[in-house]
Amino acid sequence: MTVLRVVTLVPALLVSFVLTVVVCALLPPALGLLAFMAAGGVLVALAMGQLQRPAIAALTSSRPATEAEFRVMAPVLAELGGRGVDIATLFVRRAQRPSTPVAVAIGRRTVVVSPGLVDATYRGGVTGTEAAAALAHAVGRHRALRPRLELAVLAATTPWRLIVAAFRGIGRAFAWLPFMRLAWTLRGVVGVICVVQSVAEGRSWAGLLGGVVIALTYVVPVAGRRIDLRAEAEADQFVLGLGLGPVLAGLLRRYGHPMTFERMQRLENATDHAAGQPQQPRLHLVHG
Repeated sequence: MTVLRVVTLVPALLVSFVLTVVVCALLPPALGLLAFMAAGGVLVALAMGQLQRPAIAALTSSRPATEAEFRVMAPVLAELGGRGVDIATLFVRRAQRPSTPVAVAIGRRTVVVSPGLVDATYRGGVTGTEAAAALAHAVGRHRALRPRLELAVLAATTPWRLIVAAFRGIGRAFAWLPFMRLAWTLRGVVGVICVVQSVAEGRSWAGLLGGVVIALTYVVPVAGRRIDLRAEAEADQFVLGLGLGPVLAGLLRRYGHPMTFERMQRLENATDHAAGQPQQPRLHLVHG
């Protein structure tokens, strides 16, 4: 997991640093220096555990739960507390999109939930136990990832995420053009040609840099998917340990969340699997 996280974080940090330097360089000298120092100061403060609440609100586009929302989720938090999962702060997303996760654990005992989860819990479409299972899975995923300096890293890689989102939007906008998907699929061939041609012309560094960039378009997504799969598996085990595995499976199945057969079986058959375990031999004392 550590190696995979390094593979995904290092390019994001490098690109974000370069973009920040470029933007600051385009500003007037005094303003650029002030902006660069302010950005560095914010990162240091986040690394020291300061500015947690405003940082979470800004990075996740959320806000602290209102009193009415907290009353709805209070039984859910109480149930999790009874199972040993302590959530100190609850945030709610400002907007919900199709890609918005139901719940995300971030920072120190903080969970950010979607407004849809609060509404469904209030209306009865999601039971309190099901909502507790969703929040528990978010907490389990956070524990599996064990992020260090989480908010500082998220803030530092914001330029990278903005660039990725922009390119994805451009890709979706021009996906209708002929051969666009084929061109993206053959980017590895283009990278090899770039490296060979640059080396032949005596511009080795330029060719190698282009080859590394194209190679990262293969490596980073694969590493990200591996991290997601491992974190999901460990979060499932965490939910199973709380006795909420079948509840989570029923919730995901009812709302059409894609699940592999192995994951569905692991969550749904948790009770049967435990019942089918061989019994340990016991020592019985017989008194005459």
